[in-house]
Amino acid sequence: MENMREDVVADEKPRLPSAEVVSKVLSQNSCNTTFMKNAAIEEALREELAAEKQGSVFLQQEMEELKKKTEAADEAPVRTQRQYEELKKQQEESNLIVTRLLTMNNPGISSQP
Repeated sequence: MENMREDVVADEKPRLPSAEVVSKVLSQNSCNTTFMKNAAIEEALREELAAEKQGSVFLQQEMEELKKKTEAADEAPVRTQRQYEELKKQQEESNLIVTRLLTMNNPGISSQP
């Protein structure tokens, strides 16, 4: 082993053994690497969360559109039934008018069989 005096550099700081220098550099790089990995993971998670939020908004809009279509589809039969009832009433009124006209023009014809 070398003498401690020989390990002193011109500025009087002792020189570190190579293994210790490598260990310090690796540990610093390891911390930096871990930090960078964590930062990359965090960024990926943020992007994924943003994509999920955007997908959620899209699904919400789709759901609203389907709800409106369903409401319109539910209203269609009711509207059709009302129209049918109105047409039926008009037909009955027309039949009554035709029957009256026939009885007025032919007094001998009865509306009852």
